[in-house]
Amino acid sequence: MKTMNVNNQARVLNRRLTAVSIMLAASITANAAMAVSVATMNKVVLVPSLSDSVEISAHGGVDRDYLERLARDATYLFLNRTPESARYFERNLERITEPETYQEIKAALILDRQERQNTRTSQTFYPNDFFVDPSKLYVEVVGELETSNGTRIVETKRATYGLTFNKRGSMLRLASFVPVEKDQAQGTRAPVSNKDEQL
Repeated sequence: MKTMNVNNQARVLNRRLTAVSIMLAASITANAAMAVSVATMNKVVLVPSLSDSVEISAHGGVDRDYLERLARDATYLFLNRTPESARYFERNLERITEPETYQEIKAALILDRQERQNTRTSQTFYPNDFFVDPSKLYVEVVGELETSNGTRIVETKRATYGLTFNKRGSMLRLASFVPVEKDQAQGTRAPVSNKDEQL
C-alpha cells in the first residue's frame, strides 16, 4: 500500500515538475523574444504637423521630414520673439538644446531679451525654404526676418540660419543655431534633384 502511495506521489511530483519546466522554458523563450524585439524596435513618433508618421531608432538614421520639422520648431523658438514672450522661449530652450551649449545660447538670448525690452521691438521670422542633410544632422532654413516696433515694421531682411543636431540614442538635441552668410550656405551649393528640375 505504501509503495503504491509513494509511486502515485512520485508520478504527481513528476507531472508537476514537467509542467513547471515547460512553463519556465516558455517564459525564457518569451522573454528572449521580447528582448530581441525591444533591442531592434523603432520608435514611431507621431507629430500633429506631419502628414505621415516617422521612425527613429537608436542605431539608425533620422527621418528627413522629422529633422526638417524639428528645425522648423527650433527656428520658431529662436526667431519669433517679443519682450513679453522671451522668458517662455528661454525656459523651453533647455528641452531641445545640448547641455554643453545650453548656457552659451541662453546667455545670447538673455542679451537679446534685454535689447528688445530697451528698444521695445519684436522679431518675426517667415521661413520659406529648407535644406536638410540627414547624414550630417544639419538643416539650413532660409526666410524673411522682420523687426517691428508696435505696428511699424522697422526692418525686413532675407536671412539664412544653420542648425546642427546631435543624436543620443533615439533623441535629437540642438547643438548649434547660427546665422549663415549667403555664399557659405550649403543649400545653395547642393545639386538640384530631378524632382526640383520638374517643378
